[in-house]
Amino acid sequence: MYAELTRLNNQLLTMQRELEKKNQQLERLAYFDALTGLLNRHAILEKLAEWLIHVQRYGERLSVAMLDIDHFKQVNDTRGHRTGDRVLSEVARVLQRSIRQTDYVGRYGGEEFLIILPSTDASGAAVMGERIRTSIEGTPMTDPASGAFPLTVSVGVAEYTAPDNEDLLISRADTALYRAKSVGRNRVEVAPFPSATSQ
Repeated sequence: MYAELTRLNNQLLTMQRELEKKNQQLERLAYFDALTGLLNRHAILEKLAEWLIHVQRYGERLSVAMLDIDHFKQVNDTRGHRTGDRVLSEVARVLQRSIRQTDYVGRYGGEEFLIILPSTDASGAAVMGERIRTSIEGTPMTDPASGAFPLTVSVGVAEYTAPDNEDLLISRADTALYRAKSVGRNRVEVAPFPSATSQ
């Protein structure tokens, strides 16, 4: 009888551990991008919403950077999707190494990343964006079939200003990103404040 109870108890403990492990995996999937290990789109937008409440309440600085891999479709088309996946993972590693402990980075779309920079103005965010840009440009990507190849990114930066919400702030950073792409790629562009654009 005692042996049977011990066996059942051990079985129950094993099932409990497995359930906890599965719950941790589910929680990770809910917040992190499976390929890059970065925050996923939902989680990074949730974090941005939290920080916008914070800066609106305390009047602190906040900037965001939108980063897009240049000619990523060409990488997938000519080198294959597995190489494309390796590129995304490597870019994610560079991003994680380049940001401060107080910053947040997430995969926003296919080859697009969003970085949240608390207590940072537009010029500080541009410096960070340039550091990331040069780090990625200096990191050779590899394709098993043809060896190393260069990669560049374009970055758009915007600083929070009232009455920005998540959509407006991201939209201004996105506009700066598209400007960076339209004038030659592999560069950082800063979004002007709304008042400057309306003059």
